[in-house]
Amino acid sequence: MIIDAHVHMWLRPMYPDVIINAYLEPWLAMSEFLDMDRDKLENFPTSEVRPELLVQYMEQGGVDRSVILPLDFGTVQEPKVGVEEFNDWIFESADTYSDKLIPFMGIDPSRGEQAIRLMRKYHSKFEPRGIKIYPPNGFYPYEERLDPFWEEVKDMDLIVVSHAGASWGPLDEEKSRPIHFRSVLERYPELKLIIAHLGGKYRADTYELGREFDNLYTDCSALQGWLPSEPQVVRDRLREAFEVMGDRVIFGTDWPLFDISYPYESWCDFVRDEPFCSEDRRERLLGGTMRKLLGI
Repeated sequence: MIIDAHVHMWLRPMYPDVIINAYLEPWLAMSEFLDMDRDKLENFPTSEVRPELLVQYMEQGGVDRSVILPLDFGTVQEPKVGVEEFNDWIFESADTYSDKLIPFMGIDPSRGEQAIRLMRKYHSKFEPRGIKIYPPNGFYPYEERLDPFWEEVKDMDLIVVSHAGASWGPLDEEKSRPIHFRSVLERYPELKLIIAHLGGKYRADTYELGREFDNLYTDCSALQGWLPSEPQVVRDRLREAFEVMGDRVIFGTDWPLFDISYPYESWCDFVRDEPFCSEDRRERLLGGTMRKLLGI
């Protein structure tokens, strides 16, 4: 079973304009000299990413199941569709393809009591296996005000996926550094924490923590940003991750964000076929480890 541990779905009103514009700015700048789909890029601000499209891509890429990670940017700028309606839509949409799609919650922990209320609502109704957080919105994971959030995570036995690395516009990239999770990992040894994108430019943080904490994982989503021009960089980064993290490296695509520059199906093929690890390790990368975390 191949599991993509990092995908997204949305309707355009669910993301604030300031975030969309910040995301597009570097892509538009690079599009002049990189080989990317300009039509997809220009249509991105009005795009809708619905479950039937995701399932279509999964079939083309040979992916059996995908973990949907909603992104709550409402604490930066309130979108037309609020965080509760966004999460409602994610869970209801994914239910149509319950044999393929695994929805996580997407709730900013700095929302305080509202975050706790929403977590309890979805836990009671859908029993999600995890939650996605985005520290560059404006919080450090170790802040005292987030203690109730971490206690709720513990009580619900949730997987936490955290963004790390590149953060544009009004987002505070320094807050995305994995190293800020040290005290959280110390306090919650049973926590299952996945650092997205290998940690991006802060992957040294990921590996420093990974050497100390067996409950820290990382996904390789966004690594395809080096393709097709620098395949050796991708192979080297994956080998580097395996050397430190062992089987705690998880496959992800960040779909549909990188489909602008490198096709989803090609990234799936690369990870499935390239000779950068043993076949046993590849099996755990492509689904074995995530299947264990999810309990499926």
